[in-house]
Amino acid sequence: MPQHAPRPARPPRPSRHKWSRGAALALLGFAALDGLAWQTAQHELGRMVTDWRTQLHRQGWTLDPGQTTRGGSLLTARLTFRNPRLNGPAGNRTIAWGADRITLSLSLLHPMTIRIAPGNTQAARLTGPDTEQALRLQTENARLFLPLGPPADAATGHAAWTARSLTLQILNPDGHTTDLTLHDLRGHGLWNSQASPESSRVAMTIHAATIDLPPAWPLPTVPTDAHRLSDAGLTVSFPGGTAIPLLVQNLHTRWTHLSLSAAGTAHLTAPGGPEGTFTLSIAGIGQTVRALDQAGTLSPDLTHLVAAIDQLAAGSPGAITAPATPALTDRPISLPLRLNAGMVFIGALPLGHVTDWLP
Repeated sequence: MPQHAPRPARPPRPSRHKWSRGAALALLGFAALDGLAWQTAQHELGRMVTDWRTQLHRQGWTLDPGQTTRGGSLLTARLTFRNPRLNGPAGNRTIAWGADRITLSLSLLHPMTIRIAPGNTQAARLTGPDTEQALRLQTENARLFLPLGPPADAATGHAAWTARSLTLQILNPDGHTTDLTLHDLRGHGLWNSQASPESSRVAMTIHAATIDLPPAWPLPTVPTDAHRLSDAGLTVSFPGGTAIPLLVQNLHTRWTHLSLSAAGTAHLTAPGGPEGTFTLSIAGIGQTVRALDQAGTLSPDLTHLVAAIDQLAAGSPGAITAPATPALTDRPISLPLRLNAGMVFIGALPLGHVTDWLP
């Protein structure tokens, strides 16, 4: 009978039991690593809070963290304070602040960044000689980002923040509120307590996609966006040294068809009141005024004045059709803006006191 060649031996297959045991050991190791990382992160969060509390106490502030809860999720440690309170001096005034909760988190995915998430509501009260002002903040998806490591009293540092929305409510003595809501807010800042006059001691940039102005402000009811600013941004800094001028590097926004921007320097603590000089740039005056005129919110005298300026700027007095080139009132213009003892001037024309422009 013919002889058959022997078949080669097959390598033994690993049993399902061995695969399961290997997976279980890997999961166990990952869980142990995650637990160790969680403990380390919780220690760092606790150390940072202790440093903050000590530094605030040195400056005369009192911090009550409220009820503390430790928690977290995969690769993330969280420390939540419910009903925290902060009280302390601000010059000759005192500030009392509170919130429904504050959550600090530290993740292995971003191991050098502390994330601070405020609750939905915060409130503050400013009390001083003949002064009492109450504020309330309502936020949605607000986050503050701080670097991990530097102590609370570090000479330098930086921070960043974002919020889907932030509503500032100013509580008036008569019980009414003035609301100002910023949408899609973002910004960042830095500080350097050892800065020279040629560098920034404090610098900050803030941008909001839109700002809902207080409904009680005397603005036109039409067009529909008359109570809203868009593309609002501010970049400011305080240089080092003994003098404390405010450098407004860029302030810009848009209202209906009107674009505004300003830059300059101010001394907010001048003995007679805020002092400063700025350059105010405006574009789209004519288009804005004509839109308001079409909405029926302008007086006839102002309408006729703007129409006359348009015709003179176009070089065709009495023209019926719209000029092909932009009229003077639509072209960008620059104006000198001054602060003198708290009064606001465009050139020599007074516009009122700076407090008249506050909410």
